[in-house]
Amino acid sequence: MPSIRVPSALRSLTGGAADVEVAATTVRDALAELDRRHPGIAAKILDHGAVKPFIRIFVGPEDIGGLSGLDTKLAERDELAIVPAIAGGRGASDAPGGCAAPEVDRA
Repeated sequence: MPSIRVPSALRSLTGGAADVEVAATTVRDALAELDRRHPGIAAKILDHGAVKPFIRIFVGPEDIGGLSGLDTKLAERDELAIVPAIAGGRGASDAPGGCAAPEVDRA
């Protein structure tokens, strides 16, 4: 049965549960089942039937935006992760001395 990893910001809607198993064959069905069991959670994730702009949903390591969106098929052991975007931080002008953080050579 696929499972959904619920971010901490939404766990108050799932009674504190971090993971919820659902009987579903698509991401859309999984979210509908999650909302059926925990009413109101879909309104935090979806807007007019589409994933809200600052929410990402992953099936395993893959963002559903690069797959079939909400119609992405799920297998029995798939793990969905609902990931809210994180904003903020410091820009170059906010860094001490007005300088950006040093570049890291990743080669």
